[in-house]
Amino acid sequence: MKKNILRGVILFFLCVIAMNSQAQSQRKVQKTVNRRTEQLEKDKEAKKKEAKRLDEEKRKAHFEMQTKAVQKRMKKTKKKSKRNNDNKKEFFVKRWFKR
Repeated sequence: MKKNILRGVILFFLCVIAMNSQAQSQRKVQKTVNRRTEQLEKDKEAKKKEAKRLDEEKRKAHFEMQTKAVQKRMKKTKKKSKRNNDNKKEFFVKRWFKR
């Protein structure tokens, strides 16, 4: 009788220890997965920033290649298109005295 109880207690403790160690290994795996996803997100953000910076450099280079008159016209068109895209009207005095 005592042997059966002793065996049961030992078996119970072995099961508890095995479950606990398994849970700890799952936490380690989860941590590595989380670290990897964070690293991938950081890399993605860095790539986006780099692409945006290169795009801006190309835009500036293109702008600087143009003559002064063309630069002025480009600025004016850019401002007008931005206003149209934001659905804003022209200044009210301009609208009143428009031909």
